[in-house]
Amino acid sequence: MPDGFSFQGFLARWLMAIFLVMATYNPSGYSYFHWVAGVDGQWIVKILVGIVLAILYATFILATLRSLGAAGIAMWVLLFGAIVWFLIDIGLIERLTAGSILTILLVVLANVVAVGVSWSYMRARLSGQADTNDVTLP
Repeated sequence: MPDGFSFQGFLARWLMAIFLVMATYNPSGYSYFHWVAGVDGQWIVKILVGIVLAILYATFILATLRSLGAAGIAMWVLLFGAIVWFLIDIGLIERLTAGSILTILLVVLANVVAVGVSWSYMRARLSGQADTNDVTLP
């Protein structure tokens, strides 16, 4: 059982997923997309940041696909979608504009990725199974 996984570990992964998704694009106008669309000529820095974002996306999405699979991703999207629907239904989310809908979708995407990169740890913790990487030989 992994001793290093905790709520703080999940929170760190969730914050990184939120940062990655929102830094790439968000409706506020402060994102990588808006920066690249700007007219300033810092192209080498923009390309470097784009490569770093692409590496992070590849890492997070591959880990999510490997740990959850397509069916698991669909189930988590359905769960987070149902939670959003419930929050709208009880009136906690009231004004739905195009920007707020996009922000909700981006947060759902970040939540699915955060669960995906944490799922193997959570599954091992919940099931009590030992990982071969965690076994020490005498």
